[in-house]
Amino acid sequence: MRELARERLLDAGHSVRTAADGAEALELLRKEGADLVISDLDMPNVTGYELTQKIRALPGLSDTPVIVITASDSGEAVDRAFAAGATSFLAKPINWTLFNHAVMFVVRASDNQRALRAALELAEAGARFKDGLMSVMSHELRTPLNAIIGFGQILSEQLGRDNDYLHKEYADYVVEGGKRLLNSVSDMLLASDARSGPITINEVDCSVSDLVALARSTVEKAAALAETEFVVALQDGELEICCDRLLVGRALAKLLDNAVKFSPRGSKITIGAALTRAGDLAFLVKDSGTGIAPDRLAQLMQPFAQTDLSLRRSREGLGLGLPLVQAIADAHRATFRLDSTPGQGCRAVLLFPASRVRGRSQARISVA
Repeated sequence: MRELARERLLDAGHSVRTAADGAEALELLRKEGADLVISDLDMPNVTGYELTQKIRALPGLSDTPVIVITASDSGEAVDRAFAAGATSFLAKPINWTLFNHAVMFVVRASDNQRALRAALELAEAGARFKDGLMSVMSHELRTPLNAIIGFGQILSEQLGRDNDYLHKEYADYVVEGGKRLLNSVSDMLLASDARSGPITINEVDCSVSDLVALARSTVEKAAALAETEFVVALQDGELEICCDRLLVGRALAKLLDNAVKFSPRGSKITIGAALTRAGDLAFLVKDSGTGIAPDRLAQLMQPFAQTDLSLRRSREGLGLGLPLVQAIADAHRATFRLDSTPGQGCRAVLLFPASRVRGRSQARISVA
């Protein structure tokens, strides 16, 4: 039967080596390797089960497909063979008409799996390279940017004292540009950290009013240019939450910044905070902008996704705002929800669990 199988495979154009038993097959595999092994289960010295197990344990051969041949009428032998690592099986008496087709099918499937593994390894290597490059570049850019911003501020202050307002304005442009680039670098670094797992947070107790004020201070200039009015609605501004103050303030600032960008000039944006009936703390940012179509909401949660990706787009940004808000929420075991209706604005809710709330008020407000 071995010689008949050999002739069939040779006729199909394959290169074939044969072995009398499992021990000889192992020695042959160690020396020459193989793209496919076809083995009987019942063999002297080393059985087909043992041969398959040894192949799976050999470096460089562990991914080799193995077709086992059995004369057993029960499924137990096949189950045992698959448990040992077999790829497929043939039952005796062998249908020689379909034999080469079975071999071709297994070889093709093995080639596809090998190509898939190679592509996955290449993608993982690319992701590691990108994350490493982003981390190094972020670090290398931060040092000179801090110097540019710091000396730009000193220069601006000096020009202000000298009443040289024209050059002070130029210095302010340098400072604002440096801050904008530094924020972009920080966002990219945070996004890179979020890819490898939850972001590390530095937990402190801080008040709701402090977080809202921190978020507003980041977008005050953009809001002033857009003539946007912030409406602050806090159930209890002195209510405290255990969180990373800078990261949560950053998340709220991202939501406010998006609201300013996509709202008409002179509109009102609501930022509020209240306890739910369950005792969780909900932060709300609501605008009256153009809104987002439901099929776009999921896409915008992906990094670098924007409603307008053209080079002529009127709104700046990397498209990392919402993904970073989600990453910050995940790090705090909080929930982030974004609802929108085209033409009726957006409504973003950050919901922190009750376990993070300190000094709860007696009142409870339901946030749907």
